[in-house]
Amino acid sequence: MSSTAPTTLPEKYYLAHAQELFAYVRETCAHLLLPEHTSYLDAFDALDEESQCLLVRCLSRKPTYLKVSSLSYPEIQNTARAIHAVKEARLLRTTKPADWQVLHTQLTKPQLLKVLTARGITVNRSSTKADVIQLVQSYVCPKEDVDRNLYAEYVCCTHTGTIDYLLFLFYGSLKHRLQKFAMRDLGILRTRNNANTASARFTSRNDAISAFRLQIWHRDFRQQPDLRDDIASKVREHDVVGTQAQTAHDRLILALGDAYVHEDPAQAIALWRRSDDPQAIEKWVREWYRSGDRDSLKDTLEQLADTALAASARVFIEDFVARKYHGKRTSVYTDMLREATHQLDLDEAYINDVEAGVIDAYQRRGIHAIFTENKLWRALFGLAFWDLLLGDKQLNHTEFDHLPAALQAADFYQRNQTDIELILGSFDQPMSALQPIIQRATKHYGQPTGLFRWRSDLIEKIMICVKHSPPGAIAHVLRRMAQDYRNTHDGYPDLLVLDEGRLRFEEVKAPGDVLRPNQLVSINRLRRAGFQVDLTQVTWATNPYQTYAVVDIETTGGRRGDNAITEVAVVQVRGLEIISEWSSLVNPGRPIPKHITQLTGIDDAMVRDAPRFADIADTLREQLNDTIFVAHNVGFDYGFIKAAYEDLGQSFRKPKFCTVKNARQTFPGLKSYSLAALTSHFDIDLFGAHRALNDARATAHLLRLIQTERQQT
Repeated sequence: MSSTAPTTLPEKYYLAHAQELFAYVRETCAHLLLPEHTSYLDAFDALDEESQCLLVRCLSRKPTYLKVSSLSYPEIQNTARAIHAVKEARLLRTTKPADWQVLHTQLTKPQLLKVLTARGITVNRSSTKADVIQLVQSYVCPKEDVDRNLYAEYVCCTHTGTIDYLLFLFYGSLKHRLQKFAMRDLGILRTRNNANTASARFTSRNDAISAFRLQIWHRDFRQQPDLRDDIASKVREHDVVGTQAQTAHDRLILALGDAYVHEDPAQAIALWRRSDDPQAIEKWVREWYRSGDRDSLKDTLEQLADTALAASARVFIEDFVARKYHGKRTSVYTDMLREATHQLDLDEAYINDVEAGVIDAYQRRGIHAIFTENKLWRALFGLAFWDLLLGDKQLNHTEFDHLPAALQAADFYQRNQTDIELILGSFDQPMSALQPIIQRATKHYGQPTGLFRWRSDLIEKIMICVKHSPPGAIAHVLRRMAQDYRNTHDGYPDLLVLDEGRLRFEEVKAPGDVLRPNQLVSINRLRRAGFQVDLTQVTWATNPYQTYAVVDIETTGGRRGDNAITEVAVVQVRGLEIISEWSSLVNPGRPIPKHITQLTGIDDAMVRDAPRFADIADTLREQLNDTIFVAHNVGFDYGFIKAAYEDLGQSFRKPKFCTVKNARQTFPGLKSYSLAALTSHFDIDLFGAHRALNDARATAHLLRLIQTERQQT
């Protein structure tokens, strides 16, 4: 969308959004509508503008039942008249006793207490709303005990099935309502350029209704799990029509099977077997084997081997049969992990960002490594086939769609085979392939694609890959993505590594990580294409060559955003030795509260001529370069420094090590893990507490104690 999006919305923006959606449905999806759908649209058009505004406001609200007193909006001058008009059109109605089952859950606690009091039941006002609702459900008869005036206070929309269907035709799912338009108009949500001609996402009414019903049943099941049996029966009788319905069917089947598996495994197996989704296949195979009827399972799996299956499902079945019936002791996934090409010791500070740890380790050895995973291949795919996926001549369903319309029907390659092969042929000459990719990236940078997110280093990654890939390798991978994007768009290795001019991909696994079927399939796909793909197995250790930057800051207060840094210190530790110290006062640009001065000794006069954070930002970054960020309660210091860099428009990301957390793990059972308590317990010198350098020195000594203890144990 345009970068000049307004920051405020016009008065009747909800009406404009509904008219935009209804126009799409009328003009683009006429062949998908039933008479009741067109009748609803006609009834809406017949309303006066204020009544339309009111109805659209009701459609935009989440609750099923709306309190009449809450329907006051600036664009509606006469709310009562508008409500009456919409009721006369039978698009809105007053609630009645039959609505009580849902209505009572939306009442306020005082309203529920009033109903109970009228019934003669006294309730402690400290009771939770859930307890009050339970009493209402147990003791209140809506026809006898509820004042009819209460029903008159609420209205609800009629034709909710029609409304859901119209929204479904526009969005392709039931998750979204009109609020997404407002998010678009405010610039909060970036949507795909809608200059292209709009198209319906379904070719036939049967396709649309099939997918719609399955999504409705899934929504109903999520909201009311006790409908399980009824929905399972409907699914068994439902004819799945179209690829989108098949996707919805597979998701619902997975959820229903999970709901049955503990009390009725046979029912769960029967449901999962209705789906070809790899997850469903793995579930029913494992559950059947667990049930004990293993000979018949073996026969079934042998028959299944001759059918068309997704590659990850086929890998799972072949491996399962080999282990369970032919005596193979380890899985194919374990075998691949055991054949890991590289073993690497990383510090535990990287435990939540293992790929970054491997990259840092390689960079220290002069090896260029970058995180790519699925992003590289999706970006290559999108930019190589941009004109066929997102070009001006391509149809859009709507600008809110996640995937380009060309990929949603699963026939992208068949429809565009000649053009796709011409593009793939250009990769025989890397520079010939790169030129149009760079041109498209320059022209369309920032435009949402549904395939990948733009990053400043995206073209650099693509250039490295294209320039150093084996002949024909990229074309092989992109062709398979074009043929079956749904099953080939993920599972790619974590890193791209360029070592002495040779390119390889690496999948990184930390202790406890497993190799998933889609990852194994993608690794094998890259290897068949001619790429070198290695596995790096990481173990956690204290690296004697790793530098730790022990950081402490003082601030004007404890809350980020409202406060700023007044002092920062960094003590570098390597191999249990302190190798450098650095500190600086910082002018926070705001007064220092008296209680902070009493705590730290830092007052306004001391920081008046001190540098601003912007003046020390580069020096601080040098102190932290290639280090692990250490602090006592690391979230505090890290959060303030990260926010300070972000205020300058700079990113900040480092592996973190918290001496509070690690002291608890290393020295369990102490009464307190504050810095003062730990320095006293371990007899660490701490003179002048709450000055950054003094606290950083004490924390550095604590870090060395933790590392020493871990090395010994």
